[in-house]
Amino acid sequence: MHWVKPVLVVEVAYLTWTEDNLLRQVSYQAQREDKPARQVVRAIPHPPRRSP
Repeated sequence: MHWVKPVLVVEVAYLTWTEDNLLRQVSYQAQREDKPARQVVRAIPHPPRRSP
């Protein structure tokens, strides 16, 4: 395993996370210069609301 120092932050779109914690069908959207790499965390999606 080779660890790297995060320098750049980019925004991506993706279909889903795999069971191996990899992103599926990723596409680059933009480079983010407004957010330092240290502040980036994996977002936890909220389940969709159910209609009554």
